[in-house]
Amino acid sequence: MADDAPATPPNDKPEEPKSLIEKAGAALPIALTALATVFASMSNGALQEAMYWKSQAAQDQSKSTNQWSLAGFKRDRALIMQTTAVQLRASSGYAPAKFDVTLKDVATPEELQKARAWLTERGEKGGPPPVKLPDIEDEKIKELRDAIEHREPEHDLLKKAGRVEMAKITKAIDAAEKFTEDTDKAWTPTLNLANGWVRAQLAFNPDDPDAAKKSASATAAQAAGFDLEERRYRAESRLNQGIGFLYEIRTKVSAAESDKHRKKSEFLSYAMLVAQIGAVASSLALARKQKNVLWLFAAMVGLVSVVVGGYAFIPPALLPF
Repeated sequence: MADDAPATPPNDKPEEPKSLIEKAGAALPIALTALATVFASMSNGALQEAMYWKSQAAQDQSKSTNQWSLAGFKRDRALIMQTTAVQLRASSGYAPAKFDVTLKDVATPEELQKARAWLTERGEKGGPPPVKLPDIEDEKIKELRDAIEHREPEHDLLKKAGRVEMAKITKAIDAAEKFTEDTDKAWTPTLNLANGWVRAQLAFNPDDPDAAKKSASATAAQAAGFDLEERRYRAESRLNQGIGFLYEIRTKVSAAESDKHRKKSEFLSYAMLVAQIGAVASSLALARKQKNVLWLFAAMVGLVSVVVGGYAFIPPALLPF
């Protein structure tokens, strides 16, 4: 038994340890697939943000339309008041409105004097006084407003709107709304007092000897009251027009913000497709090296998904149906 030959060592060599690059290559398809999933999720989030800002633009457009409609309504009312005042003045024989009826325990002498001036005076002494919305200090908002007024192309409007800060245009709208509210509160007492004074001129005895003169004076007072209403409606109409412009500006800013997020979503979709292509390429390389059918199947599935995803990027005008 001592003459037995020793056993021959096996010919198979021990497997060499894999390098770091080879280990990373095996995990590369999984990593790229995960990255593509992250890009897809980010693209969907950006698209949701774009939809939100588009709906915000629709709301701002509705508010702008409401302000312009209100301005048009008040302008129509002003024309009606003006026409009525002219007719009443003519029917009174162009008699002067004296407002000689004394109002007791209604207001202070200063308030009565102010109401009388609003009814009878013109210009700075009359009323309501000239008003305008607070000035816009931001130059970018001014530039966009001028572009809207001059009806520049939509592309240029959105480009300029993209440089406007949402917080600043919102602040300008809030200031304009607050100014309009304060103006209405400041005018209401004087307007109510003036209307009460006009109604007081109608209280006379028709059997008086000078009833005809009092009737003409009362009609003239009514004409003065309608004149005052005409000026009020015109002033308020201009305020509503200004607020309508501000909401129109914010509509463009919201639309520009929506376009930013839409483009971001589009770029993230491209990034997702590139990552998916990388995952397919690395899966094919790994399948070729390891001669593994499972990796080849995964690569083919990824290739089909890339083809379908690429089809989605074809412009609709180039599609055959």
